[in-house]
Amino acid sequence: MMVEDQQMKYGLCCISLNLQELDEPFKFQTMTFKRFSSLPRQEALTILGERILNNLLCTNATIQYCNENNFVYRLSSDLFPLITYDEANIELEDLPNYEEIQEAFDIIESTISSTNVRISCHPSEFNVLASTNDKAVDKTVTELNFYSSFMDRIGCSTDYNSPMNMHIHNKNGNYSDIIDRFMRNFDRLDDNCKRRLVIENDDKINCWSVKELTNIFNPISNIPITFDYLHHACHPDGLTENEAIRACHATWGDYRPLFHYSESRPGNNPRAHDDYAKNKFCTHNLDFDLDFELKMKDKAILQYRKDIDERSTNENNEHFEILAVHSI
Repeated sequence: MMVEDQQMKYGLCCISLNLQELDEPFKFQTMTFKRFSSLPRQEALTILGERILNNLLCTNATIQYCNENNFVYRLSSDLFPLITYDEANIELEDLPNYEEIQEAFDIIESTISSTNVRISCHPSEFNVLASTNDKAVDKTVTELNFYSSFMDRIGCSTDYNSPMNMHIHNKNGNYSDIIDRFMRNFDRLDDNCKRRLVIENDDKINCWSVKELTNIFNPISNIPITFDYLHHACHPDGLTENEAIRACHATWGDYRPLFHYSESRPGNNPRAHDDYAKNKFCTHNLDFDLDFELKMKDKAILQYRKDIDERSTNENNEHFEILAVHSI
């Protein structure tokens, strides 16, 4: 399905710091397996169910907040602690408040339908389809299919308009071996999961660059490539930013890409993300949406908007001053 041209939307990743600061804050909760297993199972299931329900209500509030601020939204990868953890052996149906959780799904589905906020997700870095470890691959398939089924349940589109972003995270073997392992395990995913999956460029020199993904991986897999500004700056592999972002953009076909932006935090690690953006990014005259991966979350997005508006106002004032001088 082709996406019509529209103004770029900035993306909030998982957590709203502003919602956390309300008098009645919205904060996500988790539960470790150590804590879960230390309690009688029924008590543990009750606590876990309450925390998952809280997370779903926080998700709904955050989507509403994104709509109010014209953001797109990346779902948290920690909404369902322990549910896909094999040692815990828990299904959603085991939770005492399962019906309330289903109602929360309905509420989120209604919110997405009424607001049309674009939804994505980014499962954790531990998900590796190209791994040589069979158990790691099994866990990855379970995790990806679970999150895709959740996206189905809340009414997300079954295509790249609701992308599930991940990394290849593997360089064991030659390109052919790695891609063959990836595609073999990719075929184990549910169809809707496969329709959503996109792959992002890495920030480490010995990992997958834009050049490798667009020249080698994409022609075989036909999977879109997510451009990450900071990752490319750390690992350009001979491509300029303009060349790299255009190569990634082309892999999305008629779909509107969702790319990632962050900047390096001052210090010895250029891959570490800064709190706020200090520079104006360049779109290279391309249309796409952009997740902000800065540490200060929505505060960073709103500050960037303010800075850009002030810069545009100053540039316009300078322009009019020049016109005034020439007209004298």
